[in-house]
Amino acid sequence: MTATGGPGGHVAVRHSVPGRIRFRVHPKASASWLGAVCQTFPGVRQVRVNPACAAIIVVYEPRHTTARRLLTAARAAVVAEAQTPLLRPVASTPACGCLRPSSPSQGNPHLLRFLALTGVMAFVFVRKVLGGVLLAETALSPLGLVALLAAAPVAREALRHAQDKRFSLEGFLAAGCVAAVASGQALTALEILWVQSGAESLKAWVSERSRASISAILDLTAKNTFILVGDVEVEVPVSAVKPHDIVVLHTGEKISVDGVVIAGTALVDDAPITGRAELATVTSGDRVFAGAYVRQGLIRVRVESVGDRTYLARIMRQVEDSLETKAPIESVADSLARTMVRLGGVATVLTLIATASPWRAFTVLLVMACPCATVLSAQTAVSAAIAAAAKRGVLIKGGRYLEEVGKADVVCFDKTGTLTSTQPRIERILNFSSLGEDELLCWAYSAEMHNHHPLAQAICHEAQARAIDPISHMVCDFTLGKGVRSVIGSDEIRLGSPGYLEEAGLDIQSARAAVLPLVERGLTVIFLAKNHEVLAALAFANEPRPEAAATVAALTRSGVTRLCLVTGDSEKTAVDLARRLGLAECHHSILPDHKGEIVKNLRAGGHRVIMVGDGINDALALAEADIGIAMGVGGADVAVEAADIALVRDDLSDILYVRDLSQRTLRVARQNFWIATSTNLGGALAGALGVMSPVAAGLLHIVHTLGVLANSSRLLLPPR
Repeated sequence: MTATGGPGGHVAVRHSVPGRIRFRVHPKASASWLGAVCQTFPGVRQVRVNPACAAIIVVYEPRHTTARRLLTAARAAVVAEAQTPLLRPVASTPACGCLRPSSPSQGNPHLLRFLALTGVMAFVFVRKVLGGVLLAETALSPLGLVALLAAAPVAREALRHAQDKRFSLEGFLAAGCVAAVASGQALTALEILWVQSGAESLKAWVSERSRASISAILDLTAKNTFILVGDVEVEVPVSAVKPHDIVVLHTGEKISVDGVVIAGTALVDDAPITGRAELATVTSGDRVFAGAYVRQGLIRVRVESVGDRTYLARIMRQVEDSLETKAPIESVADSLARTMVRLGGVATVLTLIATASPWRAFTVLLVMACPCATVLSAQTAVSAAIAAAAKRGVLIKGGRYLEEVGKADVVCFDKTGTLTSTQPRIERILNFSSLGEDELLCWAYSAEMHNHHPLAQAICHEAQARAIDPISHMVCDFTLGKGVRSVIGSDEIRLGSPGYLEEAGLDIQSARAAVLPLVERGLTVIFLAKNHEVLAALAFANEPRPEAAATVAALTRSGVTRLCLVTGDSEKTAVDLARRLGLAECHHSILPDHKGEIVKNLRAGGHRVIMVGDGINDALALAEADIGIAMGVGGADVAVEAADIALVRDDLSDILYVRDLSQRTLRVARQNFWIATSTNLGGALAGALGVMSPVAAGLLHIVHTLGVLANSSRLLLPPR
């Protein structure tokens, strides 16, 4: 449903579930303002604004309002603003952390609470432990008042859950804190609240950091471009370009629009969009996409889409949406903590009934009120594992990604930049003459020494590796997408495609037949001719990474049942690589949205899917997968941000390392659960029997927490 707000703009509902609605705003400039207005609507709990894609996400209480009411209110605000624009309020701060990193007081209130409690705990430690000063812990003492104040947010959350007829961990925490303060154990209550606020602040920071990174990456195209006005090229901001304008694109410029070439010829690097390693030759009638680069040539493009309507922007919006709607995995720690909460409530009541001793019941409550070690069982294991991975150059963005990567049964790979290097190299020189390979390479090097085409660079690198010196040329003519003609001394050298040599009148029929097996393997082949004789054919390939084959084989042994190649490259190139590496499935010649569909379909079939990629064209598939793994050094920023794990060293074998680390982390976490649960249950039993006092119950939290930390620290050691 869409709400139109007069000629100045409109609001559209992009997604809605009970308690959460996502608006799309036009024009973009209204997003921040309308987000600030939405914060004033009744029942709204949180508002996040992403001006880069003109999105407003509103989290609300379904008991107090509905999506339709919020839409009506947003429509009324837009109408009022259109009629009286001077009334628009000035938003001094962004409505959410999507615009910039969160500050403690603005984007992450949990962090402010955690820092405040950390300061209080540090003060208590210095005064009580180091200074030997006794501190009052009664309800009316400074520590008691601070504890009650810090418990207020937890109590409010518990009250909301109670109104929805839900008994939650927050309710038990609040009850335990209030009981601890009331009995003169304010420090125990502060410890409970400090652990809880630390976990919440970490969760909020990771979430907002991810959103801020994605928002910053959405602005991928150039700021200015040239449009044709009459016969004159005029530089304008990209935001001023409209459909049907004629954009002029020169060598080295980034394409900022989607459109159709109406004049000119150019070599275009569209690897960010399609993943193809080779430059594409575009001419009149061909389509180009925002985000690609003009490497050589000049073209005029009739604009079809610009700004947030381009193909690249739509892909980026889908990436953000996928990150928004990814279902969280319920961790073992959360389930166990909830179980401990229920057992704690039952144990407290039964102790009071059986012993008629409020003191014993209170001791049981204190033991069970904060499942500190239970919560930390997973958190400390995950934190230690993430730290160990970071030292190795593997960046893991969260615990659930670490947990899931060891359970995946399907791995999908991109080709260029992931399984292969991005720079082509000479795979083979097919010699049709009596000259030696080095002499042939010398002629090719001499012709291409000033050319920056990737194939030309491959020739130069191979010649330099063989210590071959080039011969200076007198004439050098490049024909975009075809080849080069050079005059060296009295000889004419041509290097290029079969069509390029045939246009010069050379007979290459026999040479064509000779290179057919190389073409069938998916290699890129060009011909070298001197005067009117075809001397050789040079075949190029993007070599597989040295560790690719071993990694694929090891993944199969580790329990992965399906290995897929998912690439925008041509059929022959993709199939040949899949065969060489032992990948059973090969999806070729596909665009980024189709990559995402393939991953989505695999997940719909009940598989846990890892997607490994490095480019903008992989971002949607990385976001759709259960676990996205990005190659960090050569990868596009958006791929790294959309992924859940980044391999900074660009070493595919690190996939095996992180899967092993995942499995070891789960083993340590389960051991921690036993440590935490057994001490909690033992402490509750001791309290019920009158063996343990409330003070000892508070100390128990510290003792078994240290045990959990010690066990988790084993993950910092290198694997055996």
